[in-house]
Amino acid sequence: MKYAKKINTTKEDLGALLPILIALCLIPFVILTKDYQTEFSEFVWFNMTEISQIDSFEHAKSICVVVMGAVAAIVIIISVIIDYMNARKKKELWEDFDVKVLVLCAVYFLMVIISSVCSSYPNLAFTGGGYGQWQTMQVLLAYVCLFLYAYKFVNSENRVSVLVKCFMVTVGILALIGVMQTTGHNPLSWDWVQNIITSKSSVSGISFKEGISNVIITFSNPNYVGPFVALVLPVVAAFVTTSAPKKDGKALAARIACIAVIVGLLISLFGSSSSAGAISVVAGAVAAALLILVNVLTTETGAGGQEETSVKTSGNGWKRGAIACATIVLVLAAGFGVSRTAFFKNTVNKLFQGSEDTRNIASIIHSEQGLEVTLRNEEKFVLVPIYTAGQSVSFQAHDDQNKEIPVEWSDEQSRYLLKDQRFQMVSLGTANFSVEDQIYQGFRFYDTPNQIEWIFMYKDNEWQYYTPFGKFTKLHEVESFGFKDYQNIANRRGFIWSRTIPLMKTYWFKGIGPNAFIIAFPNDDFVGSKRVGGNTTLVDKPHNAFLQIYIQTGGISAIAYAGLWILYMIEGVRLLWRRKRLTNTERIGFGLLIGIFSFAVAGLTNDTVVGSQYMYWTLLGFGFAVNRVIKKSREAARIEAEREAEREAEREARRKEKSKSGRAGRKKNAR
Repeated sequence: MKYAKKINTTKEDLGALLPILIALCLIPFVILTKDYQTEFSEFVWFNMTEISQIDSFEHAKSICVVVMGAVAAIVIIISVIIDYMNARKKKELWEDFDVKVLVLCAVYFLMVIISSVCSSYPNLAFTGGGYGQWQTMQVLLAYVCLFLYAYKFVNSENRVSVLVKCFMVTVGILALIGVMQTTGHNPLSWDWVQNIITSKSSVSGISFKEGISNVIITFSNPNYVGPFVALVLPVVAAFVTTSAPKKDGKALAARIACIAVIVGLLISLFGSSSSAGAISVVAGAVAAALLILVNVLTTETGAGGQEETSVKTSGNGWKRGAIACATIVLVLAAGFGVSRTAFFKNTVNKLFQGSEDTRNIASIIHSEQGLEVTLRNEEKFVLVPIYTAGQSVSFQAHDDQNKEIPVEWSDEQSRYLLKDQRFQMVSLGTANFSVEDQIYQGFRFYDTPNQIEWIFMYKDNEWQYYTPFGKFTKLHEVESFGFKDYQNIANRRGFIWSRTIPLMKTYWFKGIGPNAFIIAFPNDDFVGSKRVGGNTTLVDKPHNAFLQIYIQTGGISAIAYAGLWILYMIEGVRLLWRRKRLTNTERIGFGLLIGIFSFAVAGLTNDTVVGSQYMYWTLLGFGFAVNRVIKKSREAARIEAEREAEREAEREARRKEKSKSGRAGRKKNAR
């Protein structure tokens, strides 16, 4: 009879959790190629015409996320209406929810709508595309709906267990795909899989770029494997530690399988060469170790914050010390072992390669005087190119003190040189350029040691810069902040962040709109772009989750987004602080806490994409729900303990009364 009741409850829980089960367990496998056109020809930093592109990993997922978000929203609305009609007191509707969480969600939700509706680029905001970005208004709102669904409907320990078990199956399959890709047997390359993936596209198949790891699992780029692993690995590890009846063979088999999944995730992480993922996993491991040490070395606190009485013996102290020492040794040994690997060394090189700036030209600006040139060491000079019809271009120059700098021809280098020790790294070469069947007089400006050049032509009676996209423009001052000598750090991220941070004062309220970061970023900083990469490269994302949200949907939405994370971290640490004996639900909560922390660490150097971001939002809602379940469980245990104490007091009182009556009876009989 008990068995039948358990099965019925599980089926009911599966039905209640269906929208987020589909989102977490099925959407990761959705891969379908879409053909689309990118049209930014109105901007000086883009081609003259639109370009054809394909997307196989994000667009299809975005559609599925919107569908499941809409389903989640409908179910939530219906549920709230029913609860409202059945509630005896209206305040009962919200007694299980943290008002701060709902307010932050509402603020983010509202600002996404405002940003999208007010955006000057509605096509990007509502249909996506652009430069491979598919986080439209609908997708961003769907994130919130999935978050709220998990937060509302994961309301029991059994539902926590059901959701985690189903998710473990999905993570296991994804880890297997990653292992196969690492070993050179990518299932996405199989002919029948390729036929399915490209069934709605004009292309016959998709391939992977040379020089980039093939380990993408089901994401669009190896860089997104790292944040995914950082997010789910602690949850899998937590599931392994959950307790089960000793005779439960299925539970033992599940734990063994999850250990294999952990190994598979680590193999996938190494195969992807994701530096952000490696750093975030290590950060999560350190955070987990610290929390475990605190729990081991201190007296446990109860739900009300009071120290629980425990037997403090020398034996217990010795055990705690041994566990603490073993944990420290294990972490140090693991850290030393990882530091000796080629993967770790490659990660460090990727982070700090180029941190020492060797590019000489900091900026070139068109002004009334000529071309104002600033070097990396802050030395400045003005170059005045002179064009006379029928003659070659000539040059004059003077420094910031208006002192003339001789410009002379060098037969040895076949270029003009500035005869000043301060500017010996600069050289100039004149040439005629043919552009669209017209001949223009011009010159090349060289950062000679670094072999970087900028082309200028005389057009419409003025000097203009000729972009790599075949367009003419005048170079202007580009505001930057920080990273002065570290533009190349972490694969050009110093340059990107230094140009993004000043944008924050412009987009603090409503942002520029979803998917439109590429337009907000000063991609017409042709000097800065070449300075860090040697070539002009478009920047379509800031490689920082907070900055991406801030610029696209506004600073208020970014603060709400960060506020949810901060609120969750504070709540989670408080619940798990100084807890020696964790229940299964508390262990899952521990894993979610570390996973969401690690994902945020990865977000410091990685942007958000549909494939991982919807998963983060759903698991964040799940984490808040697990914390609520833990609180309820502890409150129930506290109430039961108080009742048991009252019952024990009553029994003790009856025993005393009975004993007293017995003594009185014996005295009476004696008389």
